[in-house]
Amino acid sequence: MFTDLDNQVVLCLKADGIELLSLEEPNSLNKAICLKSRTEMRNIQEKFKEKGLIDGLQIVNIGALYKRFF
Repeated sequence: MFTDLDNQVVLCLKADGIELLSLEEPNSLNKAICLKSRTEMRNIQEKFKEKGLIDGLQIVNIGALYKRFF
């Protein structure tokens, strides 16, 4: 999944684009963009960066955040 450097928000898709959701909301992890392949996540990250959509976001394993919050 894509998250900021402090792991406070996650990147989510919505009908008209993307949004950053706070991890204060328990349902945010369920809405986050997640793929099994780290390579595919990197490809998406590069495309989003080219469009200026996700500056300052990193790829993090969702399991690490689930352990932190649940």
